[in-house]
Amino acid sequence: MTTSDRSDDELEQLTDQQLLKLLTDTDLRMARLQHEVRRRMQSRAQAERRAAQHAEISRMVEHLNQTTVDWQKVREFFRDSLVEAQQPRNNT
Repeated sequence: MTTSDRSDDELEQLTDQQLLKLLTDTDLRMARLQHEVRRRMQSRAQAERRAAQHAEISRMVEHLNQTTVDWQKVREFFRDSLVEAQQPRNNT
């Protein structure tokens, strides 16, 4: 029989030692239950993070497929960079 099944009359019949044992057993059970709740919450959070990461990876592939390179702008960038690199620097 669990503590919740005991009536007040039954509890009154218990000795102090029996009541203390019931409290100790209840505390231990509560600690195990809290541990299990925390474990499940952490497990769910990890699964949600993993699912979000996979979804983001899937979107990354989609974004890469949609990306186009403007080679004219790339050439301009390199040309401008080379011109700038060849110019003398002013140390002022």
